[in-house]
Amino acid sequence: MKEVTMTGLTNEQVQQRIEEGKVNANENPNTRSYKQIVRENVLTFFNFLNLALMIMVLLVGSYKNSMFMGIIVINTVIGIIQEVRAKKTLDKLAILTESKAVVLREGKKWTISTEKLVLDDILFLKTGDQVPADAKVLEGSIEVNESLLTGESDNLQKNEGDELFSGSFVTSGEACCQVIHVGKDNYASQITSEAKEFKRHNSELRNSLNAILKTISVIIVPMGMLLFYKQYYIAGNGIRDAVVNMVAAVLGMIPEGLVLLTSVALTLGALALTRKNTLVQELYCIETLARVDTLCLDKTGTITAGTMCVEQVQPYVEGMEIKAPDGANESENESTINGTVEPELAAAEVKSGTAAATGLPTESGMETLEGTVQRNTETDLAISSAQPELTMGEIERVMANMMSVLKDKNATADALHKRFSRRTDMPVDHCIPFSSDRKYSGVAFKEEGTYLMGAAQFLFPDGNEDLIGQCAAYGKEGLRVLVLAHSPNLNQENELPEGLKPVALFMLTDIIRDNAPETLAFFKDQGVDLKVISGDDPVTVSAIAKKAGLEKADKYIDATTITTPEDMERAVAECSVFGRVTPQQKKEMVLALQKQKHTVAMTGDGVNDVLALKEADCSVVMAEGSDAAKNIANVVLMDSNFAAMPEIVNQGRRVVNNIRTAASMFLIKTIFSALLCLITIFWGESYPFEPIQMSLISACAVGIPTFLLAQENNFNKIESGFLRYVFMNAFPAAVTITGCVFTIMLVCQNVYHSNVMLSTACFLVTGWNYMAALKTVYAPLSKYRKTIIYGMQFIFFFAAVCVQNLLALGSLEFGMIILVFILMTFSPVVIEVITEWCRSLYDKAHEREKKGLIALFLEKVQK
Repeated sequence: MKEVTMTGLTNEQVQQRIEEGKVNANENPNTRSYKQIVRENVLTFFNFLNLALMIMVLLVGSYKNSMFMGIIVINTVIGIIQEVRAKKTLDKLAILTESKAVVLREGKKWTISTEKLVLDDILFLKTGDQVPADAKVLEGSIEVNESLLTGESDNLQKNEGDELFSGSFVTSGEACCQVIHVGKDNYASQITSEAKEFKRHNSELRNSLNAILKTISVIIVPMGMLLFYKQYYIAGNGIRDAVVNMVAAVLGMIPEGLVLLTSVALTLGALALTRKNTLVQELYCIETLARVDTLCLDKTGTITAGTMCVEQVQPYVEGMEIKAPDGANESENESTINGTVEPELAAAEVKSGTAAATGLPTESGMETLEGTVQRNTETDLAISSAQPELTMGEIERVMANMMSVLKDKNATADALHKRFSRRTDMPVDHCIPFSSDRKYSGVAFKEEGTYLMGAAQFLFPDGNEDLIGQCAAYGKEGLRVLVLAHSPNLNQENELPEGLKPVALFMLTDIIRDNAPETLAFFKDQGVDLKVISGDDPVTVSAIAKKAGLEKADKYIDATTITTPEDMERAVAECSVFGRVTPQQKKEMVLALQKQKHTVAMTGDGVNDVLALKEADCSVVMAEGSDAAKNIANVVLMDSNFAAMPEIVNQGRRVVNNIRTAASMFLIKTIFSALLCLITIFWGESYPFEPIQMSLISACAVGIPTFLLAQENNFNKIESGFLRYVFMNAFPAAVTITGCVFTIMLVCQNVYHSNVMLSTACFLVTGWNYMAALKTVYAPLSKYRKTIIYGMQFIFFFAAVCVQNLLALGSLEFGMIILVFILMTFSPVVIEVITEWCRSLYDKAHEREKKGLIALFLEKVQK
């Protein structure tokens, strides 16, 4: 490339464009800013409500009952610290994939982040670069691959004056370009404008938690006001007692630690995934991916490594019949990897009286195959009497000379360069680079004529039934076939030369990832339906998927035959492999699967995938993919290793399993407090708890144990129905506690007439029942769980004894002691009985063909 004489933008011009907003900035940062984190953790409805409650108890002089605010402050601070910690880690991980660009400014070359490019920057591009912004070629010539934009894998020649689109890749050459669009004005940004419209992916966990919080938010204020009215105006309690009782009731209904626990659990899950080189861009997607029942996979980058190798080199013999056995022995195929010639081919060579070569020069010029390759007694090739045009030695020589001339940069070219050595003993007339118009490449030699490489249908557009038949037979084995053709004539411009004949077949295959079979087996065991999607021939994709161990790999379809929505719905229900799929069809596939009530995850890497990624319930993108795809993705695999998917699923399960058990404990307090508030409003004289008592119960029975137990590794498969699970676990304990407290209230109001004895008895029974509920909800009890639960029991009763005055506890009469003992003895049994009864009732309701009212009600709650 000629030296560029221009000097590029000056620092003043760059600064001016930055001030005008003409910068190639990313509009979708991976994480929230520090300001957003603080604001969203501090400025919440429940924080404002707690602040208002604290002010109330302070105004009436009950200072000790304002201590609950300390727990709220601690919760808020922990939430902020965890999110900031996660932000720092995730931002560091995101920097690893930050793209760089070489620009010319003030006569010097600088390497900067692509997000710092400005309009009119002079940009240098070379082989392997991704075009960071729309640009115009000023000098030089390059070939680009726009598959991430269009889905077409062909290389396009770009010369001076041509435009380059952001998101495309440079496959060969070098060029000096001028940036003509930045940021949202780029072509890639315009075609993905629909995808960049923010869409919060569906999360049952988030929806369920929002439903709980919304319900509580609606009922909590009016119930608190009614309780205050009853206590002050009807029961005749003083202003201090009325306010304190009302605050205690409202505090009991607030699940103050549930949001924190959820945030911390998701954050810790995201941090754990960073150790697996996985960047989580939306926390709730961890949970969504753990629930998916259908996973749509790109062949390249997931099942395969994105690279290719030459498995076989076969001289073309007209009339050769290929009889590849079913389930061919893999050990036989292993001998062909990296270009080693198969025994069958060696047999053919010897029969034709030719000397085949390994490609390594010897004193005699080429080492023959005789004595280095053993014959196989069972040949898979039935060879006719026709003889090959070229021997293996001649093929090696021709390809070695072609490789020294061709400079294409793609997976196929890399495989050929790796397979064949380089020689320069054949004088070159001119090179024929690969073109999307020609669909082939080649070299015209001065003395040897023209040699071209490409697919059979493009080298022989008028047809060659025998050649196409042989290529199709190899294609059924998952091999991609390139044809080497020769003509004694030199080609003219873009026309095929006369006298072109096939002389050799190159069988290439995608390299399957070592861990692909294990990963596919994991999803099979978990009951996840896998759909492999590719733009390649469906027969080839099917064969590759079968090698990787995909179940139902033989159920494939050519997407070009899908013409109606009904065809698509039928195809996604019946097939596992899809070939020749367009970007729009990917989106239609996801929508069709979701219409069939599936939870769909989608993997991809290109701009042509973004609409499908956006529609999927969870989107996963390889780090080697386009910026547009990474911006829309929920999860980015930093090392582009699909083997990290099982770990993501397990982390999601750990988060959901731990949160739903913890949510059950929080909901017990909410339901119990709401029921007790109603009982007090209609039948009671005084609410039986003070705020400080509820704070200790919440800390020992809910907050501390659920936080510690949320650190467990629980990778059990998740069943749908988050709310149903939480409600079924919370309802029995909440009803039992309410019944016990109501019993104590009736006895105290009619016999002892002591509010201190009432609150003391209720405090002891409620705390004991909460501990019993912990054992039920977290059953079966492991050693770790027993340590936490029994430790909390000890702390609870130790505090009840040591700080009686602070907790406003008093002594109990003998009769009340007996009642408390009876309730504490039998209530845990009642909790277990009601739990089993609720579960059996639910199961029976769902077993009926005609669903009853209970089943319908629980389904509505579940949704």
